[in-house]
Amino acid sequence: MSIDVAQFHQVFFEESFEGLEVMESGLVGLEVGRPDIEAINAIFRAAHSIKGGGGTFGFTAISDFTHVLETLLDEMRSGAREVTREAVDVLLLAVDSLRSMLDAARSGTAFDAQAVADVHHKLEEQLHHGAAAVPAVEVEPGTAAGEAPSAGRWIIGFTPELH
Repeated sequence: MSIDVAQFHQVFFEESFEGLEVMESGLVGLEVGRPDIEAINAIFRAAHSIKGGGGTFGFTAISDFTHVLETLLDEMRSGAREVTREAVDVLLLAVDSLRSMLDAARSGTAFDAQAVADVHHKLEEQLHHGAAAVPAVEVEPGTAAGEAPSAGRWIIGFTPELH
């Protein structure tokens, strides 16, 4: 007997959109330079749930995108990174991108891959302390929300930092 995981997609989408609301309201309320660890933890948990659900249900693009967002939030909650206005602005853009990706996945349509790649690039820049040399993620135009970009290929970037 096999289980059709598609029957659980609606629950995933409902929980993900609720998570986006938690993320957005938490980010809007964050004070720059004075992080509210509980708020950051709530935002992180929402992102983590979306990433996990996306991976579980085969929405690889959503899971991969959320991974970078989650990493940035993890550094904020651990105190390794300051909460800056620039980081919060990029995280809010990422929430908007996730919303469009989830809408596309729910409706079975393609999301704006270039817009998502642009925000992904901004997240990577924040993650790597604003380094301008971070390569943009290759995403093929018309990529469906559940598909990994350039399936079967790896895209790996390296940005050295001076210490």
